[in-house]
Amino acid sequence: MNQIYDKIKLKHDEKYNLERALIVSLLCILVGIVSGFGAIGFRYLIGFFHNLFFEGKISFIYNSEIPFISRWGRFVVLVPAAGIMIANFITEKWAPEAKGHGVPEVMVAVMEDRGKIRPIVALVKSFASAVTIGAGGSVGREGPIVQIGASFGSTLGQVFKLKTREVIILVSAGVAGSIGATFNAPIGGILFALELILPEYSIMTIMPLVVSSTIATRISTTILGFSPAFILPNYILVSSTEVVFYIVLGILAGLVSILFIRTLYATEDLFNKIKINSNIKALAGGLLLGVTGYLSYRFLGQYYVFGVGYAFLNEVLSTPVPALGVLLLLVVLKIFSNSLTLASGGSGGIFAPSLFLGAAVGAAVGIIVNYAFPNITASPSAYAIVGMAAVVSGTTGASITAIIMIFEMTRNYEIMLPLMLSVVISHFVTAFFNQETIYTKKLNRRGILIQLDKRIPILKSILVSEIMHTDLISCSPSDSITDVLEIMHEKDLGLLPVIENNKVKGTISYNELYHFEGENHNKIKSLINPNRIVVSPQTTLYETLDRMIELKTNILIVTDNNTIQGFITRNRIITSYINKRGRL
Repeated sequence: MNQIYDKIKLKHDEKYNLERALIVSLLCILVGIVSGFGAIGFRYLIGFFHNLFFEGKISFIYNSEIPFISRWGRFVVLVPAAGIMIANFITEKWAPEAKGHGVPEVMVAVMEDRGKIRPIVALVKSFASAVTIGAGGSVGREGPIVQIGASFGSTLGQVFKLKTREVIILVSAGVAGSIGATFNAPIGGILFALELILPEYSIMTIMPLVVSSTIATRISTTILGFSPAFILPNYILVSSTEVVFYIVLGILAGLVSILFIRTLYATEDLFNKIKINSNIKALAGGLLLGVTGYLSYRFLGQYYVFGVGYAFLNEVLSTPVPALGVLLLLVVLKIFSNSLTLASGGSGGIFAPSLFLGAAVGAAVGIIVNYAFPNITASPSAYAIVGMAAVVSGTTGASITAIIMIFEMTRNYEIMLPLMLSVVISHFVTAFFNQETIYTKKLNRRGILIQLDKRIPILKSILVSEIMHTDLISCSPSDSITDVLEIMHEKDLGLLPVIENNKVKGTISYNELYHFEGENHNKIKSLINPNRIVVSPQTTLYETLDRMIELKTNILIVTDNNTIQGFITRNRIITSYINKRGRL
């Protein structure tokens, strides 16, 4: 009978969860629409500020993949200073949480604030980041777009008064849609949200992400075009020996990732120690960035360190690639410029700078091995694309996202083997020396510990029969209050199951006995709380805890075909969880 009850309840719960997932998925249609148009609108907003700052004209049309020359000449050094100072002023005044990368703020909203993000954050982040990037700030546009989608998802969930779990799914759907629309990589967007934002995996949580990312990417490609983000020349793995070179590239990408992470936060610490007005610090940081960009133009021919860096990526993925010395110099300059932009008060992401660094170090390795072993190696551009994924993996920790997203952005299957190898090696090299990713480190420094471990939920993998107690301590309806109190005192228990003829009648608590105003020799029969505190031995610990919460009890009797097998307590479940997690 108890097993039938459990099965009926389980089917009811599954139907309810499916209905809720469908509702959330329908709401994700709106999230996908806003994310798609938000990604497009943000690009045009960047174009507006770029044209205003560098050209002195009003226009939304700007192709970040083509190098440009500012009309201001040497006075171009003032442009980043003005942009970063404006961005710093905007974020400090209206939304301090909009300052910086963008992704860590969404992570903390999910982990610490039940998925709640203030609606104003998206607006402030959009303008602050568009000003920063448009004025030459050396940051990416993915972080701001992520906050736009996440903020709308959070707001939608709060408006409809959804449960916390459902609000978090909507936030994650906003992230998936934003990334998918930004890079024309819908699967990469889904995986990005799964790896970095969403706390759990299941079809019910993935389905809404698929809806949002698909719609957002479709909107973006319809308006901006269907071509992949980057065009890679035809690639094949020329020789099995090349695998060794990709292993070396993975190691170097990991070391560059470590250098990037440590330089970024060392620069932030340096700026935080300078006790002057933040707008003055933003101005000074912007001037340094402006000088770096101008010197890059004078000696290298382009403002390589200004903006998202897509012009460089297209250059390095074509033939011929820049000279070896230029590539190595750009690794240093990009790390310095990105750290300077964010530390001085600019707003933007680190995903695009990671792509830039990966392309530079990858192309450098490609040039060297192609020169030394011309007959058994692919072109330097092939190493550049692998390096892009490897550094993204090292900095963000999102290795699966890096693999799939680079594949989607190039649509070249032949490169997958070396890509996966370098990505995994880069991830482990970075993790060995750096316990935190570039995202989690920012939060850990604020005392917020973010756990990105997405292993199989332990409570759903253990059955009650595996950990239940068999030495059941109970009482019967015919026992006196005095006898039951003695058992409770002796065994240090505050609750006992009441059993008669091997059937569970309910529970009796110390609190009920203590406040009973009758004689202590009375039987407890009239004081029994008739809870159906039974559970099947094949029930998971997750379902058992859910049952305990529903019945407001800390103990359940384990029965099989109406035969008592033992009992399970909340403390037993918690202890088992801690022990099991420690072994994994």
